[in-house]
Amino acid sequence: MSEQTRRPTEQECIEAAGAVLAASDEAIAQMTPREQAEAAWTPTCRRSVDELEDLIRVQRDLPPKGGA
Repeated sequence: MSEQTRRPTEQECIEAAGAVLAASDEAIAQMTPREQAEAAWTPTCRRSVDELEDLIRVQRDLPPKGGA
């Protein structure tokens, strides 16, 4: 195999995936619970944005906004 067509090793793939996950975690940590809920919501989601926000707030050890 030439250098141009070399496939990444398993370790290189793991390291690349780890870098992407770390960047994602950093971006999410900078978002408010509402921003994160709005980014996560899709039309096929079974929960509302408000419900998602409350779940995120609980995960962050914050009181739910909905008062539940």
